[in-house]
Amino acid sequence: MKRRRGSAAIGWEGLLRTIDVGKRLRIVPLWEKGRTNAARINLVIDPGPSFGAGDHPTTVMALELLEEAMALLQSEMNAPSMLDAGTGTGVLAIAAKALGSGLTVGLDIDGAAICVARRNAQLNGNLFLPCESGGSIHFFVGDASAVRGEFDVVAANLAAPVLVRSAKLLTKLTARYLVLSGIAEEMEAAVFAGFGSLEMNLMRKTRQDQWCAGLVERRGAKINFE
Repeated sequence: MKRRRGSAAIGWEGLLRTIDVGKRLRIVPLWEKGRTNAARINLVIDPGPSFGAGDHPTTVMALELLEEAMALLQSEMNAPSMLDAGTGTGVLAIAAKALGSGLTVGLDIDGAAICVARRNAQLNGNLFLPCESGGSIHFFVGDASAVRGEFDVVAANLAAPVLVRSAKLLTKLTARYLVLSGIAEEMEAAVFAGFGSLEMNLMRKTRQDQWCAGLVERRGAKINFE
């Protein structure tokens, strides 16, 4: 989830901290880049003027579920493709690339977010392994309606009403796994019921503070929503 800064800029850096996420990841704000851990994949994130560094509960849960999805996919294939819908700082797309994704695309309707995401990809370029799809992440201004084809894993850390409205589109773009986050507890039932009606199985659900996230898997034959 994006975090907007208020009118007072003083103390912004103090709101963000280095944290370990999941089994392999560590999120390191740019000003704490000396706090890397050689045993983990260190993602150095500069939040820019308006976006979080990846320590918000919704982002933490999304990263944990993304790591799980990537591990499942990599047991079956090399360099799975990944789409980050609503990329913000780009942390989910960057994490996927560092975990070994191939074609990786990040989208956001906010042009400022895309600038921040591209900057963060440059900061972490040393983590990206060469692959036939190229080593970079493709960041674009726009929403998921501009995307064609399917991705092995799609991540959508978006407000719950947006997830509900976008359920058919996100399902259509998902070849295998979909990470859903940004869900306030009171919207949990509506979000997962909506995706469940679209041939998506809920594999795992997690909660932190008053937020919820889930990993769902596409089931059955390809669905045509045209």
